[in-house]
Amino acid sequence: MKRNISLAIASFLVAGPAFAGSLAPVYNEPTPAVSAPMPMMTPAWTGGYVGANLNYGEASADAAGADGDTLSLLGLSTTLSEPDGYGGSVRAGYDWQMGQGVFGLGVEYNFGELTGDVDGEGAPRLGVDGTLVIDEMATVFARAGYAVSDQFLAYGLLGYSTASSTATSLAGASENRDLEGYTAGLGGEYKFTQNWSTYAEYTYTDFGTVSDTDGNLEIDLHQVRLGVNYRF
Repeated sequence: MKRNISLAIASFLVAGPAFAGSLAPVYNEPTPAVSAPMPMMTPAWTGGYVGANLNYGEASADAAGADGDTLSLLGLSTTLSEPDGYGGSVRAGYDWQMGQGVFGLGVEYNFGELTGDVDGEGAPRLGVDGTLVIDEMATVFARAGYAVSDQFLAYGLLGYSTASSTATSLAGASENRDLEGYTAGLGGEYKFTQNWSTYAEYTYTDFGTVSDTDGNLEIDLHQVRLGVNYRF
């Protein structure tokens, strides 16, 4: 009997520590939380756009070269005609933003026309009369600006423009000339929703000397625009 009790006590002493170890709480190191990477945000002004505007333009057709010198010597104005008018344009382009700088390329076509009489004080002296019409104006431009905020962009633009001019005399004879020159301007664009913006713009176009006039006629143009763009 004593032998059996001694064996039981010995077995308990051997098994006890192992059993106790199996009941000890197990502590696991916590897995560090890994935050999800933040998505890359597209700059507010990067992307394409299409839009339209209403505009008003005023041109000046001036005697140049020998004709201009003649009128100046006589004390007469060299301005022969000042065609003006309202129009509408469609526009499309794409902008890239880096920091607060924005660079873009675009094209525009103007459906309006400018019309004026050839009635400058020097016109009778040169023997010209009738009307002058400028239309079918198209411009390819680059613009660079500063993003004041995600909603407002101030910019300048520089481009190349073409147009058509038609001079019609009082006798009914008409002559067509193609115009081409550079366009420079300033503007501001404001986004009132994520996709829609409005803009105001002033541009000056210098068509230079009109072809086939022996350097005796120059035309330039001032325009203001108010438009909207859909940005995507």
